[in-house]
Amino acid sequence: MFVFEQETEPRRFSIHRLAQHCLDLAELFATERVVLVVIVLHPGRFPERLTRRGDIHRYLDFRYLACALFRTEASQYLESRNIVARLSRPNMAYAPSQRVDVYAQAVRGRLKLEPSPERRIEYLDFIDIYADLDDNDRVIYQQRYPAEAAIISLRK
Repeated sequence: MFVFEQETEPRRFSIHRLAQHCLDLAELFATERVVLVVIVLHPGRFPERLTRRGDIHRYLDFRYLACALFRTEASQYLESRNIVARLSRPNMAYAPSQRVDVYAQAVRGRLKLEPSPERRIEYLDFIDIYADLDDNDRVIYQQRYPAEAAIISLRK
């Protein structure tokens, strides 16, 4: 079983809560094979291992797979065929001067890879939330990408 958890703010992450969740799922589904993946969006400290031991031996050694999206270079996924990677580019690492272009490329990926109009709208909301463009950025976007900006305003 694969379990994905997204953590926006590392300071709110609880490895204890995650370990309990893992144990609950393993018991519920009667499996020992639970792979936990935590996707961290913003920089910060977060524990990647929980160890408990007594005087004689270690009785708990809990780890998970951490995906620090903020450390992942957005440029690696410019032409990815993976829609999740394309939509997630605003959460990845890029220079501040690339902000509008990263947004535009995520929007372009959504148009290219998602045929469903309903999902395109949902995905645009996701991109908008995480790109967090200000009014200035939106003006720049409309100037640099007028055709796509027109499509968004018609379909949103």
